[in-house]
Amino acid sequence: MPPHQIAPYYQPSMYGAPRALQGLRADGRAQASLLISSVGLILALTAFMLGATATLIGLGDLLLGLLLGIPAMVLGPIGYFFGRSALERINASQGAVGGRGTATSGWAIGVAATALGATATLIALVLFLLANFGQPPA
Repeated sequence: MPPHQIAPYYQPSMYGAPRALQGLRADGRAQASLLISSVGLILALTAFMLGATATLIGLGDLLLGLLLGIPAMVLGPIGYFFGRSALERINASQGAVGGRGTATSGWAIGVAATALGATATLIALVLFLLANFGQPPA
């Protein structure tokens, strides 16, 4: 039997070949969103770790958690809004601009950085006030 008469092991796809994504340029705001949000999340997590370490060891460096939580609380919303703006620009380009996953990751991490930064700031502020001024009067 000649090779051209042998049935193939697979059937060709009825959907066609996927379009090439290499020609797409990524949106700059999407990349900025991911970078800014990631820095904010790292600062918030560092604030939590330093605050927990200072509390367990008994150090008076609770203010360091406060100083790291506030920038995380500021960088989180910036990353969120950059990511949402990039998603709107990507949708408006009708496939000419890529980076949808990067933009989505940027705004999701921005939300997490905002929440963790606010929590770290609040905890550090309460612990700092309790350490310096004691319990509130009953």
